[in-house]
Amino acid sequence: MKRLKEIKNNELFYNGYSLTALARKYGTPLKITFLDVIKNHIVSLKASFDKAIKKNNYPAKFIYLNANKANYGALEVIEAFKHADGLETSSYYDLLFTHELFNRYPEHKYKYIVCNGYKLDDYIGEIIKIHNEGIKIIDIIDSVSEYVALKKSGLAIEVGMRIHIEAMYSEKEEEIKNDRFGLMDSEIDYILNDIKNTNLTLSTIHFHQRGFDYEEVKFEANFEKVFNKYYIKAAKLYKSVTNFNMGGGTPLPVDEGFDYDKWANYVLNLIMKLCNKEGLLYPNLMSENGKYSQKDATVNIYKVVGIKYTDKYPWHIVDGSLLIAMPEMYALGEPIEVRPINGLDQEMVKGYLAGITCDCDDVYFEKDKGYINLPKIDELYIGLMGTGSYQNSMNGKGGVHHCLLPEEKDLVINDGEVTIRSELQSIEDIYKIMKL
Repeated sequence: MKRLKEIKNNELFYNGYSLTALARKYGTPLKITFLDVIKNHIVSLKASFDKAIKKNNYPAKFIYLNANKANYGALEVIEAFKHADGLETSSYYDLLFTHELFNRYPEHKYKYIVCNGYKLDDYIGEIIKIHNEGIKIIDIIDSVSEYVALKKSGLAIEVGMRIHIEAMYSEKEEEIKNDRFGLMDSEIDYILNDIKNTNLTLSTIHFHQRGFDYEEVKFEANFEKVFNKYYIKAAKLYKSVTNFNMGGGTPLPVDEGFDYDKWANYVLNLIMKLCNKEGLLYPNLMSENGKYSQKDATVNIYKVVGIKYTDKYPWHIVDGSLLIAMPEMYALGEPIEVRPINGLDQEMVKGYLAGITCDCDDVYFEKDKGYINLPKIDELYIGLMGTGSYQNSMNGKGGVHHCLLPEEKDLVINDGEVTIRSELQSIEDIYKIMKL
């Protein structure tokens, strides 16, 4: 995996670019998306599994699916679409968007669409429509009502079953330990017994690991539980069951020293061990990656525009909102790296960061320290690394924001070319959204 961050001339470079130089040239607040990071993450993980497949003479495939919901920026999804083996959808409108991409980029129509989420008639109807067009679409059944609707269609639609598993990654203090997704054992047994009486083709057993942090012990426990209890049973009943979909759970490259070649080899050996016990053919391995695809592709940059001395350490106020930029960190504790990007050789002082909103919660410091170290310089820039997944959806990109703060200028960098996707949001833009 290419190292994204490096220090040169006492400045932070990201993906080969001086973030300080970009901030000075284009102004702040600034959002930068590096499309080649999306490409490199996808290509790199696929290469790791290709190596493991060759090393182990594994006779099946690794299928990389981009989880669209992580980032609905058209350029970001299109870049992922080009390099992934397919797209994973989470709703009816997500599927409409995906269908449009398949129509606009017919050279990729051979790829997969895998449909997750709770499905009403509109979602199911679009799945049927796409199936009738000859596109490789797999509906992951999440409820018995969905199964009945597909059964009534009389069509040979390819389907999977999402398995409900205990949320091993839930925190002790959480009141709700299990999510609402997937089929219970009685529902799984009903479908397994009944599907032979339909035209549907069962191909996939799917589960999803909840949580931000990869923990090998929990990953393996969930993996083995679903494989042993559900995949083996389904595969012995139906030869058409050839895909094991492990959902998300790919370790995020927060620690850029993570060995993905070793991890891919570990996952395949885990499958081989489980199959060999039962004398089963090795399945295709599907992986749905949203954060892994998108998270590290985007950086936000702000300038410190003022300092206030009202607390133990000085408040460094930036020209934007930290709360708006990374809502997932505030709501769910998602790790996003916040750090100064220039003057890194200068004297460091303890401080706090604060957005320019009129909100006492729009602040940041390192919880374990109770402060953040900041260079003692006049022109200080702050970078937020890893804002490429979910932040846009959660902060309502394109809308009206807290305290009427404008959205940042938005840059896209690809193959050395810098494009301004949108300028700093103007008050006239905001008035239009407000219907003023």
